[in-house]
Amino acid sequence: MATDIVTTLQLDKELSGRVIAVKEIINCDSSFIISCVLSHCIKNKSAVILISLHKSLSHYQNVGIKMNYSLQKNIDAGFIIFCDLGAEYADKLMKNQDIPIVCLLSKVNETIVKMQEKYETVNIILDGITHLFDMNYNLSEVNSFCNEIIKNARHIKKSFLLFHCNVASDDDISNVMSNLLSHKSDILLEVENLPSGWSADVSGHLAMKYIGRKFEDEHDLYSMDLKFSKYLFKLFDRGVKLMAPGTV
Repeated sequence: MATDIVTTLQLDKELSGRVIAVKEIINCDSSFIISCVLSHCIKNKSAVILISLHKSLSHYQNVGIKMNYSLQKNIDAGFIIFCDLGAEYADKLMKNQDIPIVCLLSKVNETIVKMQEKYETVNIILDGITHLFDMNYNLSEVNSFCNEIIKNARHIKKSFLLFHCNVASDDDISNVMSNLLSHKSDILLEVENLPSGWSADVSGHLAMKYIGRKFEDEHDLYSMDLKFSKYLFKLFDRGVKLMAPGTV
Protein backbone atom coordinates (compact mmCIF):
# COMPACT_ATOMS: atom_id res chain seq x y z
CA MET A 1 0.00 0.00 0.00
CA ALA A 2 2.76 2.44 -0.98
CA THR A 3 0.87 3.66 -4.06
CA ASP A 4 -0.64 6.75 -2.41
CA ILE A 5 2.76 8.07 -1.31
CA VAL A 6 4.38 7.22 -4.66
CA THR A 7 1.69 9.14 -6.55
CA THR A 8 1.82 12.10 -4.17
CA LEU A 9 5.59 12.41 -4.61
CA GLN A 10 5.26 11.99 -8.41
CA LEU A 11 7.71 9.08 -8.33
CA ASP A 12 5.66 7.44 -11.07
CA LYS A 13 6.80 10.22 -13.44
CA GLU A 14 10.23 10.07 -15.07
CA LEU A 15 11.55 13.44 -13.89
CA SER A 16 15.28 13.91 -13.41
CA GLY A 17 16.96 15.38 -10.36
CA ARG A 18 13.90 16.19 -8.27
CA VAL A 19 14.48 17.11 -4.64
CA ILE A 20 11.99 16.11 -1.94
CA ALA A 21 11.96 17.32 1.66
CA VAL A 22 10.00 15.50 4.35
CA LYS A 23 9.46 17.60 7.47
CA GLU A 24 8.56 15.50 10.48
CA ILE A 25 6.90 17.86 12.94
CA ILE A 26 7.52 17.46 16.68
CA ASN A 27 7.28 13.86 17.96
CA CYS A 28 5.71 12.48 14.79
CA ASP A 29 7.17 9.38 13.11
CA SER A 30 7.17 9.73 9.32
CA SER A 31 9.62 6.91 8.54
CA PHE A 32 6.76 5.15 6.71
CA ILE A 33 7.39 7.52 3.80
CA ILE A 34 10.91 6.18 3.33
CA SER A 35 9.66 2.60 3.55
CA CYS A 36 7.05 3.31 0.86
CA VAL A 37 9.68 4.97 -1.35
CA LEU A 38 12.02 1.99 -0.93
CA SER A 39 9.18 -0.35 -1.89
CA HIS A 40 8.61 1.61 -5.09
CA CYS A 41 12.32 1.65 -6.00
CA ILE A 42 12.74 -2.08 -5.40
CA LYS A 43 9.64 -2.86 -7.43
CA ASN A 44 10.93 -0.76 -10.33
CA LYS A 45 14.55 -1.93 -10.03
CA SER A 46 15.79 1.58 -9.34
CA ALA A 47 19.09 1.80 -7.41
CA VAL A 48 19.07 3.55 -4.03
CA ILE A 49 21.62 4.96 -1.60
CA LEU A 50 20.03 5.11 1.87
CA ILE A 51 22.11 7.29 4.19
CA SER A 52 20.81 7.04 7.74
CA LEU A 53 21.32 9.29 10.72
CA HIS A 54 18.07 8.22 12.36
CA LYS A 55 16.50 4.79 11.85
CA SER A 56 18.52 1.56 11.79
CA LEU A 57 18.88 -1.01 9.03
CA SER A 58 16.94 -3.53 11.12
CA HIS A 59 14.02 -1.08 11.38
CA TYR A 60 13.70 -0.70 7.61
CA GLN A 61 14.28 -4.41 7.07
CA ASN A 62 11.48 -5.33 9.49
CA VAL A 63 9.05 -2.84 7.96
CA GLY A 64 10.03 -4.00 4.48
CA ILE A 65 9.23 -7.62 5.28
CA LYS A 66 5.72 -6.54 6.32
CA MET A 67 5.42 -4.70 2.98
CA ASN A 68 6.56 -7.80 1.03
CA TYR A 69 10.12 -6.78 0.17
CA SER A 70 13.51 -7.59 1.68
CA LEU A 71 15.82 -4.62 1.99
CA GLN A 72 18.72 -6.86 3.03
CA LYS A 73 18.32 -9.04 -0.05
CA ASN A 74 18.66 -6.00 -2.30
CA ILE A 75 21.63 -4.72 -0.28
CA ASP A 76 23.35 -8.09 -0.71
CA ALA A 77 22.70 -7.85 -4.45
CA GLY A 78 24.38 -4.42 -4.56
CA PHE A 79 21.18 -2.81 -5.72
CA ILE A 80 20.85 -0.75 -2.54
CA ILE A 81 23.60 0.71 -0.37
CA PHE A 82 22.82 1.38 3.28
CA CYS A 83 25.22 3.85 4.84
CA ASP A 84 24.85 4.25 8.62
CA LEU A 85 26.55 7.60 9.19
CA GLY A 86 25.12 7.84 12.68
CA ALA A 87 26.78 4.60 13.80
CA GLU A 88 30.06 5.56 12.17
CA TYR A 89 30.05 8.92 13.92
CA ALA A 90 29.32 7.29 17.29
CA ASP A 91 32.20 4.85 16.75
CA LYS A 92 34.63 7.68 16.00
CA LEU A 93 33.34 9.66 18.97
CA MET A 94 34.03 6.75 21.32
CA LYS A 95 37.62 6.80 20.05
CA ASN A 96 37.87 10.58 20.57
CA GLN A 97 38.28 11.14 16.84
CA ASP A 98 36.84 14.25 15.20
CA ILE A 99 35.04 13.94 11.87
CA PRO A 100 35.01 17.15 9.78
CA ILE A 101 31.78 17.40 7.83
CA VAL A 102 33.80 17.46 4.59
CA CYS A 103 34.78 13.87 5.38
CA LEU A 104 31.11 12.87 5.61
CA LEU A 105 30.43 14.68 2.34
CA SER A 106 33.37 12.95 0.67
CA LYS A 107 32.06 9.55 1.79
CA VAL A 108 28.59 10.31 0.41
CA ASN A 109 29.97 11.58 -2.92
CA GLU A 110 32.22 8.53 -3.27
CA THR A 111 29.22 6.27 -2.71
CA ILE A 112 27.21 8.16 -5.35
CA VAL A 113 30.02 7.84 -7.90
CA LYS A 114 30.38 4.14 -7.10
CA MET A 115 26.69 3.50 -7.73
CA GLN A 116 26.67 5.57 -10.93
CA GLU A 117 29.35 3.31 -12.35
CA LYS A 118 26.83 0.46 -12.14
CA TYR A 119 23.46 2.16 -12.64
CA GLU A 120 22.28 5.07 -14.76
CA THR A 121 19.60 6.03 -12.24
CA VAL A 122 20.67 6.43 -8.60
CA ASN A 123 18.19 7.67 -6.01
CA ILE A 124 19.44 9.12 -2.73
CA ILE A 125 17.64 9.13 0.64
CA LEU A 126 19.05 10.96 3.66
CA ASP A 127 17.19 9.83 6.76
CA GLY A 128 17.37 12.25 9.70
CA ILE A 129 19.55 14.93 8.10
CA THR A 130 18.85 17.30 11.01
CA HIS A 131 20.60 14.87 13.38
CA LEU A 132 23.83 16.37 12.05
CA PHE A 133 23.19 19.11 14.61
CA ASP A 134 23.33 16.48 17.34
CA MET A 135 26.83 15.72 16.06
CA ASN A 136 27.84 19.31 16.83
CA TYR A 137 27.93 20.54 13.23
CA ASN A 138 26.64 24.09 12.81
CA LEU A 139 23.97 25.46 10.47
CA SER A 140 26.46 26.70 7.89
CA GLU A 141 28.18 23.29 7.72
CA VAL A 142 24.94 21.33 7.41
CA ASN A 143 23.53 23.73 4.83
CA SER A 144 26.70 23.45 2.72
CA PHE A 145 26.61 19.66 3.08
CA CYS A 146 23.03 19.57 1.73
CA ASN A 147 23.78 22.06 -1.05
CA GLU A 148 26.65 19.95 -2.36
CA ILE A 149 24.56 16.79 -2.43
CA ILE A 150 21.71 18.63 -4.17
CA LYS A 151 24.12 19.98 -6.79
CA ASN A 152 25.44 16.49 -7.53
CA ALA A 153 22.03 14.80 -7.50
CA ARG A 154 20.42 17.28 -9.91
CA HIS A 155 22.46 15.78 -12.75
CA ILE A 156 21.48 12.15 -12.21
CA LYS A 157 18.94 10.97 -14.80
CA LYS A 158 15.42 9.98 -13.73
CA SER A 159 16.33 10.14 -10.06
CA PHE A 160 15.26 11.81 -6.83
CA LEU A 161 16.94 13.07 -3.68
CA LEU A 162 14.93 12.84 -0.47
CA PHE A 163 15.83 14.68 2.74
CA HIS A 164 14.07 13.50 5.89
CA CYS A 165 14.08 16.17 8.62
CA ASN A 166 13.24 15.66 12.29
CA VAL A 167 12.03 18.96 13.78
CA ALA A 168 12.45 19.30 17.55
CA SER A 169 10.47 22.54 18.00
CA ASP A 170 9.51 25.70 16.14
CA ASP A 171 12.43 27.69 17.56
CA ASP A 172 15.01 24.90 17.17
CA ILE A 173 17.81 24.96 14.59
CA SER A 174 16.35 21.76 13.08
CA ASN A 175 13.29 23.78 12.04
CA VAL A 176 15.51 26.43 10.44
CA MET A 177 17.29 23.74 8.40
CA SER A 178 14.08 22.04 7.31
CA ASN A 179 12.74 25.42 6.17
CA LEU A 180 15.93 26.05 4.18
CA LEU A 181 15.55 22.65 2.51
CA SER A 182 11.88 23.32 1.73
CA HIS A 183 12.92 26.30 -0.42
CA LYS A 184 15.42 24.15 -2.30
CA SER A 185 13.00 21.29 -2.90
CA ASP A 186 10.52 20.53 -5.66
CA ILE A 187 8.14 18.93 -3.18
CA LEU A 188 7.76 19.44 0.56
CA LEU A 189 5.82 16.99 2.73
CA GLU A 190 4.91 18.05 6.25
CA VAL A 191 3.85 15.20 8.52
CA GLU A 192 2.33 15.71 11.96
CA ASN A 193 0.24 13.91 14.53
CA LEU A 194 -3.40 14.67 15.15
CA PRO A 195 -3.70 17.74 17.41
CA SER A 196 -6.64 16.10 19.18
CA GLY A 197 -4.62 12.98 20.06
CA TRP A 198 -5.04 9.31 19.12
CA SER A 199 -7.70 8.06 16.70
CA ALA A 200 -8.55 4.53 15.58
CA ASP A 201 -9.33 5.78 12.05
CA VAL A 202 -6.59 8.34 11.38
CA SER A 203 -2.88 8.40 12.23
CA GLY A 204 -2.10 12.02 11.36
CA HIS A 205 -1.96 14.87 8.85
CA LEU A 206 0.17 15.10 5.72
CA ALA A 207 0.50 18.39 3.80
CA MET A 208 2.13 18.69 0.37
CA LYS A 209 3.62 22.02 -0.70
CA TYR A 210 5.76 23.33 -3.56
CA ILE A 211 7.58 26.21 -1.85
CA GLY A 212 10.76 25.87 -3.89
CA ARG A 213 8.95 25.87 -7.25
CA LYS A 214 6.31 28.55 -6.82
CA PHE A 215 8.01 30.85 -9.32
CA GLU A 216 8.64 28.21 -11.99
CA ASP A 217 7.37 28.46 -15.55
CA GLU A 218 3.77 27.28 -15.80
CA HIS A 219 4.71 24.83 -18.57
CA ASP A 220 7.35 23.10 -16.43
CA LEU A 221 6.42 19.46 -15.72
CA TYR A 222 7.03 20.04 -12.03
CA SER A 223 4.67 23.02 -12.05
CA MET A 224 1.57 21.16 -13.15
CA ASP A 225 -1.13 21.40 -10.47
CA LEU A 226 1.16 22.91 -7.83
CA LYS A 227 -1.63 23.49 -5.36
CA PHE A 228 -1.27 23.10 -1.62
CA SER A 229 -2.77 19.73 -0.69
CA LYS A 230 -3.61 18.35 2.72
CA TYR A 231 -4.48 14.76 3.58
CA LEU A 232 -5.31 12.57 6.51
CA PHE A 233 -3.32 9.34 6.63
CA LYS A 234 -3.85 5.97 8.25
CA LEU A 235 -0.90 3.63 8.86
CA PHE A 236 -1.17 -0.13 8.36
CA ASP A 237 1.42 -2.90 8.69
CA ARG A 238 1.67 -3.08 4.91
CA GLY A 239 1.68 0.62 4.11
CA VAL A 240 -0.32 3.81 4.38
CA LYS A 241 -3.59 5.13 3.00
CA LEU A 242 -4.18 8.82 2.24
CA MET A 243 -7.64 10.32 2.67
CA ALA A 244 -9.12 13.74 1.95
CA PRO A 245 -10.06 15.80 5.03
CA GLY A 246 -13.67 15.34 6.01
CA THR A 247 -13.99 11.85 4.53
CA VAL A 248 -13.50 10.00 7.84
